[in-house]
Amino acid sequence: MNFRRRIEAIRDLIAGKGLDGAFISSPQNKYYLGGLFSSSGYIVITRESQYLMVDSRYFVEAKAKTDLFQAVLLSVDHSVEHRLNSIIAAEGLATIGFEGKELSYDAVRSLQEGVNCDLFSLDLGKIRAVKEPEEIEAIQQACAIADAAFRHILGYVREGMSEKAVENELLRFMRAQGGQKESFDSIVASGVRGALPHGKASDKPICRGELVTLDFGAKYNYYCSDITRTFALGKCPAELAGVYEVVRAAGDAAMRMAKPGVALGELDYAARKLIGESGYGQYFGHNLGHGLGLQVHEYPAVALESGELLREGMVITIEPGIYIPDAGGVRIEDDILIIGDGCRSLTHSARELITV
Repeated sequence: MNFRRRIEAIRDLIAGKGLDGAFISSPQNKYYLGGLFSSSGYIVITRESQYLMVDSRYFVEAKAKTDLFQAVLLSVDHSVEHRLNSIIAAEGLATIGFEGKELSYDAVRSLQEGVNCDLFSLDLGKIRAVKEPEEIEAIQQACAIADAAFRHILGYVREGMSEKAVENELLRFMRAQGGQKESFDSIVASGVRGALPHGKASDKPICRGELVTLDFGAKYNYYCSDITRTFALGKCPAELAGVYEVVRAAGDAAMRMAKPGVALGELDYAARKLIGESGYGQYFGHNLGHGLGLQVHEYPAVALESGELLREGMVITIEPGIYIPDAGGVRIEDDILIIGDGCRSLTHSARELITV
């Protein structure tokens, strides 16, 4: 991992904002910048130096991780505010940016009361938007685990089995295949519950003649996959079979357009226009997709209002869906990598309607 390049990207960002440093608290950005994935500890990057602040549980590991950072020990007598003030005094810092989307109001207020400089909210979301080769490889491995899990579950699901039983088998299988854990709480929604875009698995038995939507993913080396497939148990209801083809065509339309220089909003519009012209526009209420990496939902949003341009190396999801109350729903989601002349799918599960 190119930590030095990433640290310099933070320096460029704080310089552009007129700040003297950045205080980084989120696990994903601490891992991205320093290789330490932990809910505790902090990274501080100034115009001259960089520090990794941890307590005794992580101090030895932090010192061994990289020689780019000065490891700073936190303790009862040497709190984060105390350590920050030492850096502020030594380097003459007046302003520090913090992750406004990650720290609570109370945490920021307490920090501001304890340090001798002004704090300003800083959005670091864009720094991870373009993936490096080793990041892409980790996401690809996470996608391969998810693809294998979908193939497995098609041979596992049976009439009368509860949605929770399917969820539990998904998690067991992904871990057995080398997944660290699930990327997020898996969605298993069958029958009329398929109309719930975030229908968490329930005790409902899966019945013959229903569609089943699975939305799940695995983490591999801290990087996420996120895949959705909808399949039929027995014969698919006629209307929903037609809905399935509309959703599939909408995803295809967006992926054909995906390439460097295209605005994210254009992808959303292409899928949304097709769904609307098919008479189902009112049943597609969420964005077309989102960025994917150390978090399952990260920058950028694949949203209708977004003028952000795709860049080579971005990884995003494409996930159109149609959700009809009291009838059911369909969503198909793929993870794609933006490459020089288009995109490459990182998920490879069949996109045609499968009947079990």
